[in-house]
Amino acid sequence: MCQRYSLIAESSELQRRFRMLNLPDAPKARYNISPTQDVPIVIGGPEERRIVEARWGLFPFWAKDSVNADYDSVSGKPVFERLVKRQRCLVPCSGFYGWKTEGKSSRAVRFVLPNQGVFALAGLYEERYDQHRRLHRTCTIMTTMANRLVAGYDTRMPVIMDETERESWLDPRMTDKRMLANHMYAYPASLMHAYAITPLARDEALETPEVIRELAPDLVLIKK
Repeated sequence: MCQRYSLIAESSELQRRFRMLNLPDAPKARYNISPTQDVPIVIGGPEERRIVEARWGLFPFWAKDSVNADYDSVSGKPVFERLVKRQRCLVPCSGFYGWKTEGKSSRAVRFVLPNQGVFALAGLYEERYDQHRRLHRTCTIMTTMANRLVAGYDTRMPVIMDETERESWLDPRMTDKRMLANHMYAYPASLMHAYAITPLARDEALETPEVIRELAPDLVLIKK
């Protein structure tokens, strides 16, 4: 699963990474993004690509597949069929977190791509208007079986997309479900890196650079 992540990026990096024609506004550095918060997502084809805000978690927010969506398990559900076909997005990310319990202690790590400050997570988004005609946009992050690096902390991980996959995922002309399903694989562990961080990152109120600071492994266990 993906329950927390970070995004620290310059406008120029987002423009280059997501091939946007116009320079986007630089998002505020976010070190501990959690469900129900507003997050930046990338939507649109090559000629109209842009960054917009969406609340992380589809309606209803309490649903099991609100924050994360497993392609295999949601395939066939009418609401997800519609989103997969027409409302795909990318979620800019600079690292996501994992936790595991060891006896009475807890350990936390941050997963990153060493040569990429920002990378793309596959997502879906939904837009609804309320009775006052106000637009409400929500999103979810696609997940798949964890690779050998992430598996030590969770059974699932977010779907990370390379450049070719990003373009295909955002292309509104791509509606072949089998082709889209081919993107739902675990990113190679050999291209990722994990390092120890403070387990206090579980506290969503902790929104400081301290969250992503690398710690020595013997300093990251905290007792419950």
